[in-house]
Amino acid sequence: MLQPDEYHKVELPALDQLQALGWTYVPGADLSPESCSERQYYRHVVLLERLSTAIKRINPWISDENLRGVVRDVRFLGVEHPTLIEANRQIWEMLVSYVSVQQDLGSGRRGQTVKIIDFDRTDNNEFLCANQYRVEGPTQNIIPDVVLFVNGLPLGVIECKSPYITNPMEAGINQLLRYSNQRNPHDDEGAERLFWYNQVMVSTHRDHARIGTISSRHEHYLEWKDPYPQSLESLAAQTFVVTDGSEIIGDMVEDQTSTYGTLSSQQVLIAGVFEPKNFLDLIQNFVVYETVDGRMIKKMARYQQFRAVHKTIERLKTGTTKKDKGGVIWHTQGSGKSLTMVFLALKLRRDDDLKDHKLVFVTDRTQLDRQLTETFRGAQGETVHHAGSVAQLKEFLRSDSSDLVTAMMQKFQEGEDDFEFEAINESDRIIVLTDEAHRTQYGTLGVALNTALPNAPKIAFTGTPLIRTQRTANEFGSYIDQYTIEQAVADGATVQILYEGREAQTKVTGDSLDTLFDEYFGDRPDEEQKAIKQKYGTELAVLEAPQRIRWICIDLLKHYQEHIAPNGFKAMIVTSSRRAAVLYKQTLDGLGAPPSACIISGSHNDEAFYTPYTDAHQHKQQIEQFKQPVVDHPLSIIVVKDMLLTGFDAPICQVMYLDRKLREHTLLQAIARVNRTYEGKSRGFIVDYYGLSDYLAEALDMFTTEDVAGALRDLKDEIPKLQAAHTRAMRHFANVNHDDIDACVLALEDDEVRQQFEIDFKLFCKQMDIIMPDPVVQPYLAELKFLGKVNQGARNLYRDNQLQLVGVGEKVRQLIDEHIRATGVDPKIPPVDLLAADFKKRLQEHKSDRAKASEIEHAIKHHIDVRIEDDPEYYSSLSEKLNAIIERQGEHWDELVQLLLQFRDNIEAERQQQADDLGLTDVEYAFHNILMAEISKYSGEETLDEVTHDEVIQVTKDLVDMLDEATQIVGFFSKQDEIAGMKRKIKRRIVASSFDDEELRAVIMDRFMELAKVRLG
Repeated sequence: MLQPDEYHKVELPALDQLQALGWTYVPGADLSPESCSERQYYRHVVLLERLSTAIKRINPWISDENLRGVVRDVRFLGVEHPTLIEANRQIWEMLVSYVSVQQDLGSGRRGQTVKIIDFDRTDNNEFLCANQYRVEGPTQNIIPDVVLFVNGLPLGVIECKSPYITNPMEAGINQLLRYSNQRNPHDDEGAERLFWYNQVMVSTHRDHARIGTISSRHEHYLEWKDPYPQSLESLAAQTFVVTDGSEIIGDMVEDQTSTYGTLSSQQVLIAGVFEPKNFLDLIQNFVVYETVDGRMIKKMARYQQFRAVHKTIERLKTGTTKKDKGGVIWHTQGSGKSLTMVFLALKLRRDDDLKDHKLVFVTDRTQLDRQLTETFRGAQGETVHHAGSVAQLKEFLRSDSSDLVTAMMQKFQEGEDDFEFEAINESDRIIVLTDEAHRTQYGTLGVALNTALPNAPKIAFTGTPLIRTQRTANEFGSYIDQYTIEQAVADGATVQILYEGREAQTKVTGDSLDTLFDEYFGDRPDEEQKAIKQKYGTELAVLEAPQRIRWICIDLLKHYQEHIAPNGFKAMIVTSSRRAAVLYKQTLDGLGAPPSACIISGSHNDEAFYTPYTDAHQHKQQIEQFKQPVVDHPLSIIVVKDMLLTGFDAPICQVMYLDRKLREHTLLQAIARVNRTYEGKSRGFIVDYYGLSDYLAEALDMFTTEDVAGALRDLKDEIPKLQAAHTRAMRHFANVNHDDIDACVLALEDDEVRQQFEIDFKLFCKQMDIIMPDPVVQPYLAELKFLGKVNQGARNLYRDNQLQLVGVGEKVRQLIDEHIRATGVDPKIPPVDLLAADFKKRLQEHKSDRAKASEIEHAIKHHIDVRIEDDPEYYSSLSEKLNAIIERQGEHWDELVQLLLQFRDNIEAERQQQADDLGLTDVEYAFHNILMAEISKYSGEETLDEVTHDEVIQVTKDLVDMLDEATQIVGFFSKQDEIAGMKRKIKRRIVASSFDDEELRAVIMDRFMELAKVRLG
């Protein structure tokens, strides 16, 4: 049932803003099979007449025969595919690559291109939004809040939640996962057919709105924070007129401090994504399908990617010189920089002014190289050339073809003498795009390409900012777009990285170096010490000292097992040399550490000490194992020197143990290995054994302050956040005796208070989990346990399943659960059932009458919620009676306890007596109550005469007999023809009655079928 706040504060403003953007609004009820000719059944999701009209309008030459064929293909293409994602991809390809039909347009029968959406002329399409659009799935109906149609195809779904419920964003995303049958696919709890066509899924509660695709999990839904090309200022100045005639200016967010001033997150997302031109652009140019860990996923651009691509296109078109046309896109590591390159290439190929340019990609990432190839090869006749050598690269560059050339840097790292490039192609219709252009290996090739392509603008993509000197004077030009470290963390695109220095006596910096050498090698003869220093130098000798590595491994394992392993995450160790890497691996094995792997490069002259760890095939296998959850593969730690420090994505990796000196771009690249988002991962950790803190400022000093702000935060910075979270959680009990748990639980009786407590408590738990088991949390442990016990008590008393310790971290959850068990309560056992034999005995555990009354009240409410689908009318009436008793008694708790117990005792007995008095079975009585309620509603009479009531009883029995017989058919509720036949029988029986009414028939058909699923399914 739609909540008032959900409709008035979220759904209605969304519909109004969509209309202001040019979408036509139609109530979902007007698009039902009973109300329009566009859908024959509720399981049909495409609006056929609108689709046919749009195709004919966009392709006026098409014959009726071909039109019917294209419409048929659009409707049924998804049936051919075993999975939703495959059906979705096939339909997306049909939308953006068009459909070919055979037709004679005057020069013989030949292939003609049919456009289903006109991407070139936005106004040649129909944009329609509908709310409460009902769709029938295999086992149940779904009713999304807002469905967005383009030319009759449902391309978007928006799920709205009240801003005032607990976890509204999570609830909205869960609903979307259920609707698309992505939550528990084997349960068939959604309607996948609606999502064959889906391009965008949005969960919103006004103050926060996030966007995802059909394959997105919770952590992949992100806000859209820029309405580009519109500015936030111009959007805020707009006036939205709501359907009741009143005005909302900027839709002021009540009692909230908005990131966007007077704008809500929802408004910014709708303006940025659903402005019709933007929406079609996103579908056509900003979608890719990728296979990740054997699973196909669908990715759509984030706002910074969309913005950067458009700004780049604009610069290429308006720049007057080679340098004016070029520039740098800095999007921080982990924010999708490589995909931005793919989106830019897609957009360039569809831009009338730039599509005939040659594109030259220089990258050192095999994944990106493969991505570009897969995206373009075979698409619209695109040719992709791989330059496997310098000679091949020169050959490809000489051609004036508008093809795509990729050059992998790894193939040019040997034989630098080959980089003698003359002016090969002076055309200005060439665009060079480079990935991580600041890296040293690009230097020589960069000079060569400048000589070879003197008029080609260059676009550089980087995950780390330009150093100060490069910002004003670099060969690529100025920044085109920036997406900083702090912005990515604030958006949830990456996680904050926390820095912790461990044990000063191991630091290999400053004055401690000679002291450490003496500690590890002081017992050796002077000649041997001298030889060690000559061979390795003092620093490397110390870094490779087995005694030091063993000490670090002992400390490292303790840290890993206490901080990281409980939540199921994995670790990287970065060492100063290949030898140190091997020693770390061997030492870990000797200490009984979790399974680990050493991944280092090899050479032909390697001694046997290294060869077990240099096999490339083994590396590939180990990397895939490391990326898997611990339950799927136990490999938990990888040890490296240089390998995997760039371009390596393993979101499950939460900590990097650093034992080498890193600086500038290398430092930023390396630490970003732990900033990827993953379910339950709130932070990444850098644990420093080298002594990075001594020169951290110097290491980052080459960059401007704003560029590297937030790159590394000290673990100590989390302590003030912990204190603030503790204060917020404890304020709910400022005036309550903490020794009286009943009283504390009763302080959370109000739904909104309880919801705010749940938010505050979970934030406190998460901050505790970040820092635990550091001794600094000691002062907070007692109150963490206290709050956990209150949380459990409130969950049981109010039957509030949202008060679960989900997502707070395993360390905290175990601590609280153990404390609750120590008090004699098992947190896994649900609260006692209302009708349980020992209910009254358990009631005595509460000390006050108020607590007892609250226990009975919420037990009754829970009982009603659980049973209401069995007999909606009877249990709804019970809810009203319960509220009346509570209001009448006020705060006379002892009297209320007695009345509620009496009410409890009569709940089921009274219902059975009423059914017996009417001569009805338990099942028949539930259907009878629905029929009575609907007849009263449509007749306007609260009571019926005896003759009519007798007829109602007989009609009920007849219909239940019919339903009982029909539902004996195996899989009845998944057979649409059988359901339609049963509805016709219900309709005929109502028509034959004395109380027949056209509207009544439709309601009874739906309500009887819904109840039949519950009682007879």
